[in-house]
Amino acid sequence: MTTLEPYHIDRTAPCLIVADHAGRVVPEGVELGVDPDDLARHIGWDIGAAIVTRQLADRLSAPALLCHVTRLVIDPNRRPRLPSSMPVVSDGTVVPGNRDLSEEDVQARIREHFLPYHRAIARWIGAKRRDGIAPVLIAVHSFTPRMLGTSRPWQVGVLWRGDRRISAPLLDGLRRDPSICVGDNLPYSGQEDFGYTINFHAQRTHIPHVMVELRQNEIDRPDTALAWADRLADLLVPILADPGLYELYGGDNLETLPEGMSWRDAASSSASVR
Repeated sequence: MTTLEPYHIDRTAPCLIVADHAGRVVPEGVELGVDPDDLARHIGWDIGAAIVTRQLADRLSAPALLCHVTRLVIDPNRRPRLPSSMPVVSDGTVVPGNRDLSEEDVQARIREHFLPYHRAIARWIGAKRRDGIAPVLIAVHSFTPRMLGTSRPWQVGVLWRGDRRISAPLLDGLRRDPSICVGDNLPYSGQEDFGYTINFHAQRTHIPHVMVELRQNEIDRPDTALAWADRLADLLVPILADPGLYELYGGDNLETLPEGMSWRDAASSSASVR
């Protein structure tokens, strides 16, 4: 499988669904030195996210972009050259192949597996903007039920900062079901760190957006992943039907990028990754 999956990218809906950690592919020529069982854990990918993303895209008649390179090779949701971009240790598991990477290796991973994904997102958004539309970006992630010895009770989390045009009604809809434990900016908070993809493509540009986090034991089987995608789609359809949504957000959002965040210069930088 290639590391970039354009899923019905020719669909015309003004909404793009992305999955940064859809797969756990180790590209040819890369040696991580990680046991396959560890690669199959949450450190290697977002379990269940790919099925949710495709089903959600089908239900919304929207295109999707899925990144299938394992996050241990390079994390597309981290700024290149941060230690977490090509981690030496992930949740206690050592990644020998990421130790002492040469500048050539770093640039190759950025060029071959990070840039194509983000260029594809940017090009899709740019085409919609040229048509006078501020399109929606929806990011799908999943999280491990336990992290660093702490249980996470939330079955689903909705992340936001500033622009709440999608997150607020989505949270309201999820909370109407008393059987669901819903996280408002939990288990991660958009107020603190939204991750690279939403920050760069949506927060910075003020297009409408939301990030959804699903607990992995809720979506680790195809039937449960499809059911969660359908539940989300039922709530998102009326939200996305509002024509007033497709405008730039005028409130306080992420106005500027942290230094060095631009992916356009990442591959040509001579800075050391660590």
